[in-house]
Order: sequence, then C-alpha cells, then structure tokens
Amino acid sequence: MADLQQLNTHFWRNIMNKFSALLGAAAIAAASTAAFAAPGGPAGFGAPAAAPGGPAGFQQAAAPDTVQAVIQNGWDDQRVVLTGKLTNYLGNDKYEFTDKTGRIVVDLDDDRDWSHISKDQTITIYGEIDRSRRGIEIDVKDAR
Repeated sequence: MADLQQLNTHFWRNIMNKFSALLGAAAIAAASTAAFAAPGGPAGFGAPAAAPGGPAGFQQAAAPDTVQAVIQNGWDDQRVVLTGKLTNYLGNDKYEFTDKTGRIVVDLDDDRDWSHISKDQTITIYGEIDRSRRGIEIDVKDAR
C-alpha cells in the first residue's frame, strides 16, 4: 500500500510540474503578444531613451519618420516607423511605399499574411532600414 501511495504522490507531483511549466510558457507568450500589439506599435521601434544619469551628449537622434529622412539620414538596421501608402508592386515581395516626401522600396516578407492592407490605403509600417550596394529599402516587420 505504501508503494501505491508513493507512486500516486510522484504521479501528481509530475503532473503539477508540467502544469506549472505550461502556465509559465503561456504567461511569456501572452506578455510578448501584448508588447507587440501595443498601441504605439511593436516594442523597440522609435528612438531609444537615453540612460538616466548617463553622460550628456550621447542621446540618439529621433528615428527618421519620413521617406526623405530615411534616405538622407537613416543607417543600416535602424528601426523606423513610417506612414504612407503602398503604391506599386515591383515583383517578388517588393513594393513601392510613398509618403508626402518621397518613395522607397519596401520588402514585405512572403512568410507573413499582408491581406489586411491594400493598395493606396494609408498605413503605418514598422521596419528596419536595409542599406546595401543595390540601394536602400525598408524590411517591413509589421503594418497597420
């Protein structure tokens, strides 16, 4: 009888450990989804805040928020948030994005569903600048 009771205790302890791990994973998933769906856009986009109490003069300039500013002042892998329209399909997963200051090529990853946006609809894109020998474009991570 003691062996059966010990086996039963071990069984329930194992179930509770698995349940706790599952609950922890669900909490992490919920937190990351909430951060990505925040009203201001995905976390991490925009200019980073300066460290409080740090040396003066090291604050980064605000991230470019227009196509013209991206072309003139943006650097590779810099995160940007732009508002404008997709105006032309260029082939593969490349589109022309236009705002009031100019046009730029954007790359919409074909692994993602972009059916919630349409041509000439005003959208906000969240992405990273990709500078290369071929030119400059924006790798779009999200669009709303």
